[in-house]
Amino acid sequence: MLLAVELDNLQKRFGSVTALNGVTLQVPVGSIYGLLGVNGAGKSTLLRLLMGFLHASGGSGTLLGRPLGQLTGPERARLAFVSERAGLYDSMTVAGLYAFVRGLQPRWDAAAAQRYLELFRLPAQRRVRDLSFGMRSQLALAVALAGRPDLLLIDEPAAGLDPVHRRRYLQLLLEDSASTERTVLLASHDLALVERACDHVALLHGGRVAVAGPMEEVLGAEKRVRVAAPAAALAALHGVAGVRKVQPEGHGFLVTGRVDPAALRALSGVSLVQAFDLSLEELFWSYVED
Repeated sequence: MLLAVELDNLQKRFGSVTALNGVTLQVPVGSIYGLLGVNGAGKSTLLRLLMGFLHASGGSGTLLGRPLGQLTGPERARLAFVSERAGLYDSMTVAGLYAFVRGLQPRWDAAAAQRYLELFRLPAQRRVRDLSFGMRSQLALAVALAGRPDLLLIDEPAAGLDPVHRRRYLQLLLEDSASTERTVLLASHDLALVERACDHVALLHGGRVAVAGPMEEVLGAEKRVRVAAPAAALAALHGVAGVRKVQPEGHGFLVTGRVDPAALRALSGVSLVQAFDLSLEELFWSYVED
């Protein structure tokens, strides 16, 4: 499996504050990889480390086959970053911004760039400062994609967009990525967007990767299991492999984790086991609600 990003025990500290506490992650080439986590989980810090805006405090990793922070000038053209606070030149027109970036970007695709303008209905002669928030977000994505990056990093895609702008944003991101081997790593709070758009997912919690992998495998492995059992079975339930949480419920317990229901049925005193798959939202809350 070819990897666009591979991280091993990556750490980042800001003085006494640890933002990343041993992140290990593999992002396959061609995947759309969602990075979830609450505020302060380390999502934006991780993206900025990959871009070279920050330097790691420990651990190692590779980006597009090169050690972190060692991409050469021409190699950096294979990398693009779209931030929630897109750094666009407000005094330029949309057409002027395109022309400016085209002069800096050796991989610029003029035909694709024009198609993005038409899809987003961006007025070429309007100044960037006069665009709505949604149009600015779309412009930032269009500029990034027109440079034909092999790896696109996005921090909070479609944040604050209305349903129309959001649909167009996702349409372009998905269609454009499907037609290439581009890898997309996006950090988001939007669970519905990640579940719809991404084929891989990782959950950052407390500066670490709590769970990661192909979306279907991650959701298929996580279970919420209703168990009918006496109170005395609590310790035994906690001892089953993969159990992460046990909560009292009625005349039994609600068990959550990467657990085999058959292992719960085998316990003494257990009279009923009902297993349910978790949605991405349920999985997220099962890790962070405490």
